[in-house]
Amino acid sequence: MACEPAASVQTRKHTWYPNCMDAMKPYRTIAPDACAEALFEDRKSQFFGFAVHAESADEAVAFRHDIMKRIPHASHYVSAWVLADGSEFYSDAKEPHGTAGLPVLNAIKGRELADVACVVARVFGGTLLGKGGLMRAYTKAASDALDTAHTVLRVPSQTVHATVPYALYEPITKHVEKWGATLEGADFTDTVKLHLVVPADSAEALVERMREFTNASAVCTFGDTAMCYLPEPATDESC
Repeated sequence: MACEPAASVQTRKHTWYPNCMDAMKPYRTIAPDACAEALFEDRKSQFFGFAVHAESADEAVAFRHDIMKRIPHASHYVSAWVLADGSEFYSDAKEPHGTAGLPVLNAIKGRELADVACVVARVFGGTLLGKGGLMRAYTKAASDALDTAHTVLRVPSQTVHATVPYALYEPITKHVEKWGATLEGADFTDTVKLHLVVPADSAEALVERMREFTNASAVCTFGDTAMCYLPEPATDESC
């Protein structure tokens, strides 16, 4: 079954905060164009777990309603969310208190994610699982969905425009990721103007690397600041 973000959750790479950048802090979230899903079964009950990026309670509620339409035969639609402003919510959806919504919420918080909504739809299989069984099942369904999600970092970022000769375009693109930057696009005229996004505290270092790599032929200017989505750094499993 295909899983899509809620209709109100738009795909976007940048959210602009021109007056409050200093107040924004980096955090991990699910990519806004992704939705993760998982299925856990216990004694014929099915627990469909879904996780998506959501930046407000309205978006999280809209996502829950979307899941209700996708699995109309479920007996319970348990939901929880954590937002970047520190607010959080969970609902047991008429399951015994503390057996459903709280485990889903804890699964999100345990992974240190924000701006994330998670819904677990239960299709009752005819056998009561008990409080312990319910807690394990909802935890498992939510955790499996969250663990398969495409997570990214959302950080205060700086756009850097770099104009370079054509001959340096391909060599530079091979190094951009190593420099901790993302290539957002390029304009081609008699030269190439690269549009790079880098964490704000690394912008000046990127400019220095560009100038060193191009023997000072790169002309760099700073563009807008934004809260941007960047790939999480790869972990070195050899360490």
